[in-house]
Amino acid sequence: MFKLVLRGLSTRKLRSVLSAVAILLGVAMISGTYVLTDQITQAFDDIFAKANEGTDVVVARLPAFDTSQQDAGPLPASVVTQVEGVPGVRRAQGQIVATGSLVVDGDKVDSQGGPGIVFSNVDEPFNTNELVDGELPADGGEIAVDKGLADREDLEVGQEVGLTTRTGVQQVRIVGVFRFAASSIGGASIVIVTLQDAQAWFDRAGQVSLIRVQAESGVAPEELVRRIQPVVGPGIEVQTGAQAGVEDAKEINDDIGTFLTPALLVFGIVGVLVGAFVIFNTLTITVAQRTRELGLLRSIGASRGQVLKNVMLEALAIGILASVLGLLVGLGFAKLLNVLFEAAGAGLPTASPELRPRTIVVALAIGIVVTLVAALIPSLRATRVPPIAALREGLMGQRAKRGIVAPIVAGVIGVVGVLLIVSGLFGGGGTNQVLFSMAGGALFIFIAMGVLARYLVKPLAGAIGAPLEALFGASGRLARENAARNPSRTASTSAALMIGVGLMVFVAIFAKGISDSFTGSIDKVVQGDLIIQGEGFQNIPVGSVETIRGAEGVESVLPVGFSEVRIDDGATNFMNGIDPALASRALDFDWQDGGSDALFDQLRGDGAVLEEGFAEDRGIDVGDTMKVTSIDNVSREFRVLGIYKDPILFTGFTVSDAAYDDLVTDADPGVIVVRFVPGADAAATQERVQTALAAAYPTAEVRSDEEYKENVAGGIDDFRNLLYALLALPVVISLFGIVNTLVLSVFERTREIGMMRAIGTSRRQVRSMIRQESIITAVIGGVLGLIIGLFFGWIITKALEDDGLTFVVPWLQLLIFLVMAVIAGIIAAALPARRAARLDVLKALQYE
Repeated sequence: MFKLVLRGLSTRKLRSVLSAVAILLGVAMISGTYVLTDQITQAFDDIFAKANEGTDVVVARLPAFDTSQQDAGPLPASVVTQVEGVPGVRRAQGQIVATGSLVVDGDKVDSQGGPGIVFSNVDEPFNTNELVDGELPADGGEIAVDKGLADREDLEVGQEVGLTTRTGVQQVRIVGVFRFAASSIGGASIVIVTLQDAQAWFDRAGQVSLIRVQAESGVAPEELVRRIQPVVGPGIEVQTGAQAGVEDAKEINDDIGTFLTPALLVFGIVGVLVGAFVIFNTLTITVAQRTRELGLLRSIGASRGQVLKNVMLEALAIGILASVLGLLVGLGFAKLLNVLFEAAGAGLPTASPELRPRTIVVALAIGIVVTLVAALIPSLRATRVPPIAALREGLMGQRAKRGIVAPIVAGVIGVVGVLLIVSGLFGGGGTNQVLFSMAGGALFIFIAMGVLARYLVKPLAGAIGAPLEALFGASGRLARENAARNPSRTASTSAALMIGVGLMVFVAIFAKGISDSFTGSIDKVVQGDLIIQGEGFQNIPVGSVETIRGAEGVESVLPVGFSEVRIDDGATNFMNGIDPALASRALDFDWQDGGSDALFDQLRGDGAVLEEGFAEDRGIDVGDTMKVTSIDNVSREFRVLGIYKDPILFTGFTVSDAAYDDLVTDADPGVIVVRFVPGADAAATQERVQTALAAAYPTAEVRSDEEYKENVAGGIDDFRNLLYALLALPVVISLFGIVNTLVLSVFERTREIGMMRAIGTSRRQVRSMIRQESIITAVIGGVLGLIIGLFFGWIITKALEDDGLTFVVPWLQLLIFLVMAVIAGIIAAALPARRAARLDVLKALQYE
């Protein structure tokens, strides 16, 4: 049996290779995802473990709730003295951690992969940085920079640069270059300053971000933790250095594990799904073409079980080969993904690549199991080939009868898919659960559409083939008839491309909906002339507000603060802080239940206005009270004055800037809205504001309303293009499916093509026929993809309608996708068309 399987594979090398490549690429993305995310998580584990290697105990503010949006506030420097007095403490030293960027030759240096980080210098043994050149800062105005930043910007020891801080740009001198924790930290920029400078520049006088502690000889870190905790009291977290390193790394790695890994795996699974369609179609065709061979096996005594085993073993061999090769190709794919992220400005540190047991097991299991499942139906069909088929050529290529079972099954599968998507959208749960529920729903819908597609092939082939027939005559007509000759085959071939196109259409609709919703909200709510935001969505130093007010032509400046807080029901949401006296000049809220701008004046004290969705989710109404707790465990009760509708910009609830400042340690605004004096020259005023901020606060990005909307749309477009790049893999796999089908179709129609050549059809006409057949198949896949993508876009945007998302169809992009389908068909037809045109006429006429 094994010899028969190997001989079958060897005699159909091209078919086997094309089928294997389809699975190989999908498995490569799955293994590549695991390899890359393992590299990233291991890198962060190593970095933070090394950074805390010389620290026995870390003392810091205990956050009131878990969040990745912000950090807890600082500690009084007096806590350092308290800790020093604890028996068993050899040394304690406070450290400041803040954000800042360098300014070189008047230009701000952008950090890659996150904001610039500023640390205050610490002594041995807490300092685990590897000095590469010069020395670490000891006097005021001195800094050291990490090697990656120095290399990217050609920085040298002794060079004079600027450093952005909370109090403005500080002129500093580089005295050293170091490697952070003796590791590479990707594209992040890190600067070390003295503690005194950090406290002065970042408004931390008499405060520290954390305290590093060294234990006396013979005192275990765990014991020292137990001694320090009662001394510092509640609200302060005391951990061993090792625990702090694990927690710091876990905070980042959890974000990777809950979003990046599942998201990339979804794309990998899509690739494998497309490969499954290719395997299914290939084996279906080859089983039909091997009717005489299988009939001969049956006639010499082979049982149905043995025939089933033969076909399934061929699929197993393909699955194992493709999965093993895909596992290895995944190492290169991980590198490609990392390059893609770096190009998108999201470079992350990576450790050495490795294939972990989990990666090997999951990738091989998915690749092999999917191949076997895809091969099951064709294999069962092979068992139904009667022995007499060895003598009767007429049975070759019989078509399956159409019944009512397939549409019913497809309908049930489609309903299950819709329910899974709805469950993912509204069922709650973590990010992983939502992503996989929606991905499972999409999978079921794709399968249902793949089953139903054969009923659409003939009308679609007729419509698509009509202009080709008008343009190319007989070859166009033959191409249309060939595409419609076997609807099931054409449907399963085009379904592979349908998946990739469908997801691209959905991404286009979803991205357009987000972009239009966001920019539409800006038009409705923000009534300013300028919108100023910090680089990388960082807060803007509060001192910038007075700088803006001093610019000629500025009438009013409204700083808006955003901070995540915990509500009394335990959930977290955003609190917005605004100046009640200025709010009505710059904001236009859509008030509900008779509210008006007069409510802004009532925000003083304990007043709050709630966004409609926030209020409905918690059953809060006007006149009710709610308790709010900040990240620093400061609580306050607010009385609900009114309700407005704005699910995009001012989500959560809004309070006065005074109340906001009481709850938030650093009340730096997230956005500043500026209005000009009536009649002021807009361009000139914007230039004056930009110039004033560039000198002291260059991280503040000044944009007009239109520029801000364009920037938002550009960011969404960048993310959409990244998704397109990831979706390119399923499209490539689907091209292999079209190639495979056409190659097998050429083999199947060898005698027919030979007859056409014998009666005068030229090689050029044969190539044209195959090419047009490929175009028809690809465009069918594109049209089906448009239908299913529009459905996905509609159902998801309608489900998120209450969150402000609108359903917008980017018709130009959809047209581009159809053009791409035509190009894909032309590319896929190159090899089959060439093979068909080169067939020897005499041999073709004798072919069986």
